[in-house]
Amino acid sequence: MAKVIRLTLPTMLAASITLLSPASAQMDRLERTYRPIVILAESANTPVLNDLNIVLRQSRNALADRDVMVITVAGPEASAWDPVLNETSDLSFDAEELRAVYGGQAEPVSLVLVGKDGDIKDRGTTSGDIQRFLDLIDTMPMRQREIEAREREMERREEIENRMWGGETFGR
Repeated sequence: MAKVIRLTLPTMLAASITLLSPASAQMDRLERTYRPIVILAESANTPVLNDLNIVLRQSRNALADRDVMVITVAGPEASAWDPVLNETSDLSFDAEELRAVYGGQAEPVSLVLVGKDGDIKDRGTTSGDIQRFLDLIDTMPMRQREIEAREREMERREEIENRMWGGETFGR
Protein backbone atom coordinates (compact mmCIF):
# COMPACT_ATOMS: atom_id res chain seq x y z
CA MET A 1 0.00 0.00 0.00
CA ALA A 2 1.36 3.42 -0.97
CA LYS A 3 1.89 5.98 1.73
CA VAL A 4 0.27 9.36 1.07
CA ILE A 5 2.31 12.38 2.06
CA ARG A 6 0.44 15.61 2.59
CA LEU A 7 2.48 18.71 1.77
CA THR A 8 1.41 22.12 2.97
CA LEU A 9 2.45 25.35 1.27
CA PRO A 10 5.03 26.23 3.97
CA THR A 11 6.56 22.75 3.67
CA MET A 12 6.76 23.04 -0.11
CA LEU A 13 8.33 26.51 0.11
CA ALA A 14 10.92 25.32 2.61
CA ALA A 15 11.76 22.36 0.38
CA SER A 16 12.13 24.57 -2.69
CA ILE A 17 14.40 27.01 -0.84
CA THR A 18 16.74 24.21 0.23
CA LEU A 19 16.99 23.02 -3.38
CA LEU A 20 18.42 26.36 -4.54
CA SER A 21 22.16 26.14 -4.94
CA PRO A 22 24.43 29.02 -3.94
CA ALA A 23 25.25 29.53 -7.61
CA SER A 24 21.55 30.01 -8.29
CA ALA A 25 21.48 32.63 -5.55
CA GLN A 26 24.54 34.29 -7.11
CA MET A 27 22.88 34.38 -10.51
CA ASP A 28 19.57 35.55 -9.05
CA ARG A 29 21.18 38.98 -8.65
CA LEU A 30 21.32 39.22 -12.44
CA GLU A 31 17.76 38.07 -13.21
CA ARG A 32 15.52 40.54 -15.04
CA THR A 33 18.53 42.81 -15.56
CA TYR A 34 21.11 40.80 -17.52
CA ARG A 35 21.35 37.90 -19.91
CA PRO A 36 24.51 36.21 -18.64
CA ILE A 37 26.87 34.29 -20.86
CA VAL A 38 28.74 31.92 -18.58
CA ILE A 39 32.10 30.76 -19.93
CA LEU A 40 33.65 27.68 -18.34
CA ALA A 41 37.33 27.17 -19.19
CA GLU A 42 39.99 24.77 -17.94
CA SER A 43 42.34 27.68 -17.26
CA ALA A 44 42.86 31.33 -18.10
CA ASN A 45 45.62 30.31 -20.54
CA THR A 46 43.37 28.20 -22.76
CA PRO A 47 43.92 29.41 -26.37
CA VAL A 48 40.21 29.04 -27.18
CA LEU A 49 39.39 31.34 -24.24
CA ASN A 50 41.82 33.96 -25.56
CA ASP A 51 40.15 33.82 -29.01
CA LEU A 52 36.75 34.01 -27.38
CA ASN A 53 37.74 37.10 -25.39
CA ILE A 54 38.78 38.84 -28.61
CA VAL A 55 35.37 38.10 -30.18
CA LEU A 56 33.59 39.28 -27.03
CA ARG A 57 35.51 42.59 -27.01
CA GLN A 58 34.76 43.08 -30.70
CA SER A 59 31.06 42.37 -29.99
CA ARG A 60 30.94 44.72 -27.02
CA ASN A 61 28.27 47.06 -28.42
CA ALA A 62 26.01 44.19 -29.50
CA LEU A 63 26.40 42.53 -26.09
CA ALA A 64 25.70 45.79 -24.26
CA ASP A 65 22.61 46.46 -26.38
CA ARG A 66 21.23 43.05 -25.38
CA ASP A 67 22.00 43.46 -21.65
CA VAL A 68 24.60 40.67 -21.62
CA MET A 69 26.98 40.19 -18.68
CA VAL A 70 29.90 37.84 -19.35
CA ILE A 71 30.87 35.60 -16.44
CA THR A 72 34.11 33.70 -16.95
CA VAL A 73 35.09 30.71 -14.84
CA ALA A 74 38.73 29.92 -15.65
CA GLY A 75 40.23 27.26 -13.45
CA PRO A 76 39.43 28.10 -9.82
CA GLU A 77 38.66 31.79 -10.50
CA ALA A 78 35.42 33.49 -11.58
CA SER A 79 35.03 37.04 -12.85
CA ALA A 80 32.36 39.14 -14.55
CA TRP A 81 32.70 41.67 -17.37
CA ASP A 82 29.98 44.22 -18.07
CA PRO A 83 30.07 45.26 -21.75
CA VAL A 84 27.97 48.38 -21.01
CA LEU A 85 30.67 49.78 -18.75
CA ASN A 86 33.48 47.91 -20.57
CA GLU A 87 34.96 46.94 -17.25
CA THR A 88 35.14 44.09 -14.83
CA SER A 89 32.13 43.99 -12.55
CA ASP A 90 32.56 44.04 -8.80
CA LEU A 91 30.15 41.11 -8.48
CA SER A 92 31.77 37.99 -7.06
CA PHE A 93 30.96 34.41 -8.01
CA ASP A 94 32.05 31.02 -6.71
CA ALA A 95 33.73 29.12 -9.56
CA GLU A 96 32.98 25.63 -8.20
CA GLU A 97 29.32 26.39 -7.69
CA LEU A 98 28.98 27.87 -11.18
CA ARG A 99 30.62 24.76 -12.65
CA ALA A 100 28.20 22.56 -10.71
CA VAL A 101 25.16 24.46 -11.99
CA TYR A 102 26.23 25.07 -15.61
CA GLY A 103 27.96 21.81 -16.37
CA GLY A 104 31.30 20.15 -16.58
CA GLN A 105 34.08 20.43 -19.08
CA ALA A 106 33.85 18.11 -22.04
CA GLU A 107 35.56 20.81 -24.11
CA PRO A 108 38.41 23.19 -23.26
CA VAL A 109 35.77 25.95 -23.19
CA SER A 110 32.00 25.73 -22.75
CA LEU A 111 29.55 28.60 -23.17
CA VAL A 112 26.11 28.85 -21.58
CA LEU A 113 23.55 31.52 -22.47
CA VAL A 114 21.22 32.28 -19.57
CA GLY A 115 18.07 34.33 -20.09
CA LYS A 116 16.85 37.20 -17.96
CA ASP A 117 14.47 34.66 -16.42
CA GLY A 118 17.44 32.62 -15.15
CA ASP A 119 16.84 29.66 -17.47
CA ILE A 120 19.54 28.16 -19.67
CA LYS A 121 18.71 29.10 -23.27
CA ASP A 122 21.60 27.57 -25.24
CA ARG A 123 25.07 26.07 -25.01
CA GLY A 124 28.16 26.32 -27.21
CA THR A 125 31.88 25.65 -27.38
CA THR A 126 33.39 28.13 -29.87
CA SER A 127 33.69 31.86 -30.43
CA GLY A 128 31.32 31.49 -33.38
CA ASP A 129 28.56 30.63 -30.94
CA ILE A 130 28.54 34.24 -29.68
CA GLN A 131 26.79 35.42 -32.86
CA ARG A 132 24.35 32.51 -32.59
CA PHE A 133 23.61 33.57 -29.00
CA LEU A 134 23.02 37.18 -30.13
CA ASP A 135 20.67 36.00 -32.87
CA LEU A 136 18.80 33.81 -30.37
CA ILE A 137 18.46 36.70 -27.93
CA ASP A 138 16.90 38.79 -30.70
CA THR A 139 14.14 36.18 -31.12
CA MET A 140 13.23 36.12 -27.40
CA PRO A 141 9.87 37.72 -26.50
CA MET A 142 11.39 39.87 -23.75
CA ARG A 143 13.99 41.21 -26.20
CA GLN A 144 11.26 41.96 -28.74
CA ARG A 145 9.40 43.98 -26.10
CA GLU A 146 12.61 45.85 -25.24
CA ILE A 147 13.12 46.75 -28.92
CA GLU A 148 9.51 47.93 -29.27
CA ALA A 149 9.75 50.02 -26.09
CA ARG A 150 12.99 51.61 -27.33
CA GLU A 151 11.39 52.44 -30.70
CA ARG A 152 8.35 54.00 -28.98
CA GLU A 153 10.66 56.08 -26.78
CA MET A 154 12.64 57.29 -29.83
CA GLU A 155 9.41 58.26 -31.60
CA ARG A 156 8.18 60.08 -28.48
CA ARG A 157 11.44 62.02 -28.15
CA GLU A 158 11.40 62.94 -31.83
CA GLU A 159 7.82 64.18 -31.51
CA ILE A 160 8.72 66.31 -28.47
CA GLU A 161 11.76 67.70 -30.27
CA ASN A 162 9.67 68.59 -33.32
CA ARG A 163 7.13 70.38 -31.14
CA MET A 164 9.86 72.31 -29.35
CA TRP A 165 11.80 73.34 -32.42
CA GLY A 166 9.10 73.39 -35.05
CA GLY A 167 10.74 70.76 -37.22
CA GLU A 168 14.12 72.57 -37.38
CA THR A 169 17.02 70.17 -37.64
CA PHE A 170 19.79 72.43 -36.33
CA GLY A 171 22.68 70.81 -38.12
CA ARG A 172 21.46 67.22 -38.07
